[in-house]
Amino acid sequence: MPPSPEMALLLRCAAPGAEPAEVPALDWPRFLALATHHHLLPPVARRLKAAADAGARVPGEWLDYFQRQAARISAFNLRAAGILRRLQRRANERGIPLIPVKGPALAAWAWGDTARRQFEDLDLVVRREDLLQAVEMLEAQGYRLRELPAGVDRRRYLATGQDWSMERPGKPPHLDIKPVLISHALCGFESADWLWRSSRTVPMGDGGFLEAPGPEAMLLAVCVDGANEGWPKLSAVADVAALLANQAGADWAGLLADARRLGQRRSLLTGAALAERLLTCPLPAPLADALRRDPLARRLAEEAARPLAAGRLPRDDGWRAARFAWRTREDGRARFRYLRRVLCVPGAADLAAFALPPALDPLYACLRPVRLTWDALRGRSRRLHPPAEAAAP
Repeated sequence: MPPSPEMALLLRCAAPGAEPAEVPALDWPRFLALATHHHLLPPVARRLKAAADAGARVPGEWLDYFQRQAARISAFNLRAAGILRRLQRRANERGIPLIPVKGPALAAWAWGDTARRQFEDLDLVVRREDLLQAVEMLEAQGYRLRELPAGVDRRRYLATGQDWSMERPGKPPHLDIKPVLISHALCGFESADWLWRSSRTVPMGDGGFLEAPGPEAMLLAVCVDGANEGWPKLSAVADVAALLANQAGADWAGLLADARRLGQRRSLLTGAALAERLLTCPLPAPLADALRRDPLARRLAEEAARPLAAGRLPRDDGWRAARFAWRTREDGRARFRYLRRVLCVPGAADLAAFALPPALDPLYACLRPVRLTWDALRGRSRRLHPPAEAAAP
């Protein structure tokens, strides 16, 4: 089925370098709901303004509304980038590398402008040996742990490889501190060292700089995040396309080799295939050649593309996302590791609910599946739902 007019326009707004020549008659509340769900308000505002300046008919109240939203997001992004720079400086003074993934650093690499990418938090990868010290430093700056109860042994939680979510109450953005690239179920601790080695100075376009992974590593982070979530949002596909389009000199062949060593080659190829399929993004020869030899990556991309192109706004489905991520694993051993970590590695809720002595740690591998099954039977979702359809401005 061809996409609806609303989704067709959103796809054109998301594609790098593609200015919409005209704006068809739209269900504008529906278009707003799609742009909001897919985190594409900044490129939509920019493309609608360009179309209106070129003579396309865009209702004034809707154009003004998107411009106001884009200005709000730009102010948030600039503030978040400033917070990130300050935290990075203070961490460097203590010899702790804070490695930003996605967020403002990705905006700089992919779009050349912090204001042009929508994000809600700051993802920071910290090597395992530095993480507890980093958490203590952030607590001294007024941040607090959002999900880890005070009574949980921090060293025990560190061993699980999971996120440490932190916030300053009433002062967004919150921080997600990670000892691995994106997901403990998909990545090992060596991925943090790889990100650290790949970091370089990134000009942010506002006179400031960040130390962040290069465009190759950032592309892999986006694709692994997409694999982990099942590619629910078009914004991630737009990031892939923008990186490929605007970083033509990057070492994509070297990235393929690194992705294979890290067990993320199929995740990378699935993201590239989605950018080609949905946003007609030409692929660099190394990625195109590797994709031709991986039919499962092409099938996964097609499966993820269908609901995106259809413009459906489904509720988050953790089990569907987990199955998608499992299928990006390239051999039986990697798939077994993924299942074992998803089903048996205790999270913060498990450690808080079952306060076992260290000698009984192996029992968590049995208790977590029981809790997950109980939660599933009760119909409890632990994920945020996407917003309801938006109303007119």
